Amino acid sequence: MSTTRRAAPPRDPLAAHLGLHAQRALDGLAALEGTPALEQADAVELVHETRTSLRRVRSALRTFAESFPAPGSAAEDLRYVALALGEVRDVDVLGELLRQELDALPAELVTASSREDLEDALAARRALALQVAQRARQDPRWARAVDQLATWRDFAPTLVERDPARLVTMGRREVRDRIRRADGDPVALHAARKAAKRWRYAAELLAEVDPLAAEHLDQATQAQRLLGQVQDAVIACAFLREHARLGDGAGHNAFVTGVLFARLEHRLESASGQAMGLL
Repeated sequence: MSTTRRAAPPRDPLAAHLGLHAQRALDGLAALEGTPALEQADAVELVHETRTSLRRVRSALRTFAESFPAPGSAAEDLRYVALALGEVRDVDVLGELLRQELDALPAELVTASSREDLEDALAARRALALQVAQRARQDPRWARAVDQLATWRDFAPTLVERDPARLVTMGRREVRDRIRRADGDPVALHAARKAAKRWRYAAELLAEVDPLAAEHLDQATQAQRLLGQVQDAVIACAFLREHARLGDGAGHNAFVTGVLFARLEHRLESASGQAMGLL
């Protein structure tokens, strides 16, 4: 009698993906409970990881729709939670980008007061974002999203699509179509960025079981990164444009704000041009 063990059948890729990211999202939401938790030094990365898992779950729900019978309000509830955390995450990304740009300026241009001015503006924006996240917790959609994540963690659906790799190819086509329709408009490219995320997450989900999906993964990751640079610059330019309206009072350095805006606008034009090369 043979004692050789048979290899365990591979776990369904959708069930594995959902189980993992539902658990990570639940862990993150629990760790971020309450405004004080969001103010901790390690909250920046935790918010990012939690939102990323929420996005992966939402993307699976949209891309592999046949595998989710009667999802009801799940997509909208998850989107609500992700957007609430997104307010905080956007400020964190914005702050990191602007500090990098400030550090790149000649030292003689950047006074202590100009740095303080920028930090004060970022702190005020983050305080508002924290209020948004805190209010969102009281909404029934937040509780429903948590319950749904717990259900998918414990009873994740399996993949029923007959040709899932086709969905990855369709994802790439959607990204290219949206880039083409944007015609270089940085704001319109945001839709292409969201499509690139779905393309990447679908390829990532299927990469271990389908060679074609694995081939798409690097392309999708590159597209998402480049389109993300466009969106980061769009947000930064909008912030600086609003910040410039403060004028020269209250320690505001309009010159430094203008220099930063010019640098970010140049970055935006360059990234937008590169994005058109993805066609």
